[in-house]
Amino acid sequence: MNNSFDGRNQRPQQRNPGNPAARRPVKQASAPIRKPAAAGKIPSRKPHQQTAKKQSNIIEVFLLLAVVLLFALVLAGVFMFLRDESELLNREVTIEAGSVSPDLNMYFKETPAFPGLVSCNLNFDEVNTDIPQTVSFNIGMYGRNYACKLIILDTAAPEGEGVPQKMFTSEDLPEALSCVTEIKDATDVAVSWKDVPDMSTGGNFVARVLLTDACGNETVVDVPFEVIKDSSAPVISGAKNIEAYIGDPVAYRDKITVTDDYDASPELEIDTSAVVPDKEGTYGVVYTARDFSGNESSITVDLVLSEKPEGYVEPEVVYEAAREILNEITEPGMTDEEVALQIVWWCRYNIRFLLKTEYNSWTEAAYSAYQYRSGNCYATAYAVKALLDVAGFENSIIERWPYETATHFWNYVLINGQWYHCDATWREGYDSYFFMYTTEELHDFWQGGWNGFQYRVNEYPESATESVQDRIDYKNHTIKAA
Repeated sequence: MNNSFDGRNQRPQQRNPGNPAARRPVKQASAPIRKPAAAGKIPSRKPHQQTAKKQSNIIEVFLLLAVVLLFALVLAGVFMFLRDESELLNREVTIEAGSVSPDLNMYFKETPAFPGLVSCNLNFDEVNTDIPQTVSFNIGMYGRNYACKLIILDTAAPEGEGVPQKMFTSEDLPEALSCVTEIKDATDVAVSWKDVPDMSTGGNFVARVLLTDACGNETVVDVPFEVIKDSSAPVISGAKNIEAYIGDPVAYRDKITVTDDYDASPELEIDTSAVVPDKEGTYGVVYTARDFSGNESSITVDLVLSEKPEGYVEPEVVYEAAREILNEITEPGMTDEEVALQIVWWCRYNIRFLLKTEYNSWTEAAYSAYQYRSGNCYATAYAVKALLDVAGFENSIIERWPYETATHFWNYVLINGQWYHCDATWREGYDSYFFMYTTEELHDFWQGGWNGFQYRVNEYPESATESVQDRIDYKNHTIKAA
């Protein structure tokens, strides 16, 4: 085996013992004589030094390349990380107005690797999400700002429910807003009629209401209509010829009632333009009733005016006497029921009954009852009426009808919004009086085999139907609270 060396450091080769020639002595080679280097001339480097230098340069290059490559890899990794993180960001988010409350999480598909390095310059709690708008703001991630938007849109149509309507053909169409309820939308909603059929003939119809929000979204709501065609005129009851004295007020409305099939309060006009109030004669008075549909009915009665008879008492004289009595029997703070009870009680036990008595007028009858403490049922009823008048009660006189031998009079009084019968006249064998009777209770009263309270029921307002008799103490003329 041969090991080679370089020319500057050779060693003698080992002789081969089998080779005679190798046994000869070898002449020692003399060492080469080096020439001295010329003055000022740098000696050349040895070959092995040059090789080491080259190897060192190569290593440095490789190290530099490795550092550059590592830096490039780090930069690439950072770039890819930032790219991946930025791809988690939604730059625009669109929501429906009034639907949700936005927050920063809505702008990320996933949670960032370092949430603490994410910032936002928008306070989402201060954004009015009920108003369609676009809000621009910045989200900061890892030292970089991203322009973002919150887009609030209103694409949902408003909601509402139709309210069934009932009306008459004579009535005006109601406002559209009053016919729709449960209106819901993120913005203001305009309500208007879209389609209204001809309802003049009456019947069942469907009208359509248009709901339009501030962004132009529309909804149509159906509204059912029940339309009534009212063609019946009101009915006037209780109108009859009137007798009065010149100078006295005329009770044109006494016992007059107006009813209608639909209108609970039809109008009543009384035309007295033909009356000459200071001249005796007979004059026509026209009653005209009109309902809210415009249907009318009319009745004409005669007003007979005459001079006051001898011994006539002026109404104001009667009312003055009634006021004095009322002040004596009532106290401040009494209820209407209590005041009316005191009036009926006083007349029952302070006016002595006289059967055969004639009067020229109601004022004479009532005044005579006050002055002389006596009178028949006519005088007693009008004495009660005058007291009720000055106390402020709406009231009227009822006359028995039909009758065979004798008529009878009692009072009909509006108390607490209900009509009741009251009778203060003495009755033989009955030591009491009638107060706040319903019509049914009055007709159920029998004494000695007869009733005697029949009358023209249809000419008067309907009476109360609920009894209050269990609250009345007739003996002590008191009434319990309801």
